[in-house]
Amino acid sequence: MIDILLLLLKPALLWESNPWRYWYLLPLALVAWVVDVVIAHTTWALMYGWPKPYELTISHTLERLCRETKHPDHALLWQIALKINRVSPTGKHIKAVQYGSTGI
Repeated sequence: MIDILLLLLKPALLWESNPWRYWYLLPLALVAWVVDVVIAHTTWALMYGWPKPYELTISHTLERLCRETKHPDHALLWQIALKINRVSPTGKHIKAVQYGSTGI
């Protein structure tokens, strides 16, 4: 599931990093955002818990879940966040798992 999302996420994060340079990726970024929101409120919510009111996407939920060390799937969620950061052009999309953060 996450690998399929990452295929859409890569161009969306490129667009987000520099909308003027990657203007042609906007349609794909919009599709990726819709898919992300749908997954965050369906499959992801059933597996890892419902998002809080301010959490719209999987990335928003991962920011919180990576800080919740008591979550039974904390190690898995941490690794998913690291994988998302490897796809991100800045490497800093999920800030909770950046170097120096407390984790596993």
